Amino acid sequence: MQNLEQHFIKRLKSGDKTVFDMLYSHYYSTMVRIAHDILHDTGLAEEVVQDIFVKLWENCSTLSINSSLSAYIIKMVRNRSIDCLKAKARKIDTVSIDQSEIQAKLHEMGMDTTIEEELFSTPLEIAFQHTLEQLPAQCRQIFILNRLDGYSNKEISDMLQISVSTVKTQISRALQKLTASLQPFLSKC
Repeated sequence: MQNLEQHFIKRLKSGDKTVFDMLYSHYYSTMVRIAHDILHDTGLAEEVVQDIFVKLWENCSTLSINSSLSAYIIKMVRNRSIDCLKAKARKIDTVSIDQSEIQAKLHEMGMDTTIEEELFSTPLEIAFQHTLEQLPAQCRQIFILNRLDGYSNKEISDMLQISVSTVKTQISRALQKLTASLQPFLSKC
């Protein structure tokens, strides 16, 4: 089997489109499942796998594969998927910061909430959003990823390159602050 795989790698390096097409059809669905397990988004998982195969084809002549071909492709998919999660996390953090800055400007002008919030949000939702915005950036980011986006502690740990215990601690802190802040609303239920 290893000789056959080495033969495929050699033909791929020489730009053999037939071998590339065969590898693509053989690995595509498995790689999409692996990417989906990390990203929890089928469209993004398919996009990641497409990008990986495009990159594989564009760089086929300079490939340096020290493991099996499947392990090499799996590693590429995992790394690209994790990069996508990191980019998403940075985007979430940036959006949260932008919202905080806007909220601060509105507060300076004497307008603490937008018209949309007043018309379509309950007092509980407004209090929740306000408390969430008051959390430290990392704590807020971890809470959003876990409780609102559904990522596991381990996935967040990998994504942000922090320990699982740090993730648990930050979630616990966020829950304590939210519970304390929302207690007046919860006692009415």
